[in-house]
Amino acid sequence: MAIDKKNAFVGFHTRFGNHEAVDGLIKLIHEGLAPMGFNALILELNPGYSYRCFPEYSNGTVTYEDLQFIKETCDEQNIKVIPLFQCLSHQCENFGDGKPWPLLVAHPEFIEQKDFIEGGEWPDIYCHSWCASNDDIYQYIFPMMDEIIEALDADVVHIGLDEVFEIGEDSCPLCKGKNKAELFARTVRILHNHLSQKGIETMMWGDRLLNAEKLGMNMWEADKFGMYPAFDMEDKVTRDIVITDWHYDLHSHGYPSVEQFMKAGFHTIASFGANDEQAAHFWKHCLEYIYLGKKNHWPGKLGGLLITHWTPLTNKLADEILGGMNGTIGKSDNPWDSSEVGRCIQAIVPKGKYFRK
Repeated sequence: MAIDKKNAFVGFHTRFGNHEAVDGLIKLIHEGLAPMGFNALILELNPGYSYRCFPEYSNGTVTYEDLQFIKETCDEQNIKVIPLFQCLSHQCENFGDGKPWPLLVAHPEFIEQKDFIEGGEWPDIYCHSWCASNDDIYQYIFPMMDEIIEALDADVVHIGLDEVFEIGEDSCPLCKGKNKAELFARTVRILHNHLSQKGIETMMWGDRLLNAEKLGMNMWEADKFGMYPAFDMEDKVTRDIVITDWHYDLHSHGYPSVEQFMKAGFHTIASFGANDEQAAHFWKHCLEYIYLGKKNHWPGKLGGLLITHWTPLTNKLADEILGGMNGTIGKSDNPWDSSEVGRCIQAIVPKGKYFRK
């Protein structure tokens, strides 16, 4: 398939929606990612990409030509570019502000939580989801996704699906009373089928497939709303999907989700945030899972690592990431500063060699 399963996946993720930041991204690739041995770049685009098919649903300035230029640059450095098209969840401008993305503003019938508070803030609202029962949305989603695939000549797409909090809501006449796990699994199947028919491999975040209570995790890292039984619906959540398993909190009991995914047969990518101390702790347990997977012949594999950057990239933030990587910016009190992402890169990425065997 499109991802080389025999060698380590060493990836960097960032949100990206500003044409002016192309220079910063290119600089980060040349001066940071390529020298450090990264071989994958996940660009989270929608709706920051300026769609040709539906320009009215864009709120960013990244162009088709920008994506082609980024693709050419990455090809020169042997870095695979993977678009992340955020599906189902995170359909909002900013976390906790209640403002939906342009597509849902124009088509409020697609908003799952029908009784949301305009201008509401956390904890009244976190992120909008689209309605998992209204398949009319795919007449917009698929052309938008396909345009990004074409621009990047992509053979892998990350479909997001993290932190789904709103699904099967009583306020939605199409979803009320439906099984939340079935709705989630059905969405995965629809998206996966669209991509597989084009010969494209699917990646997704793994958190909604995890039982938060059983694993001792919070409602962001794992599910507390009834979606986790989708994990066992193998006809819909197929084992050829590559799982990016993210953890940003330190768990003294380890990160058992990694073992769960590996035992089920998923190719799994350990995904790190911006806290180098937590990342080192997570990494220590990853080594254990690598050993146990080989020893016990688990069908899945822990196949690499992903560093995640959640602030939309700017030229300034690209420089901060580089500063954290090369030590020219000191440790920050804000654990989500871009320089801390750079510090995490420097701490974790050189250890990716352990995935290569």
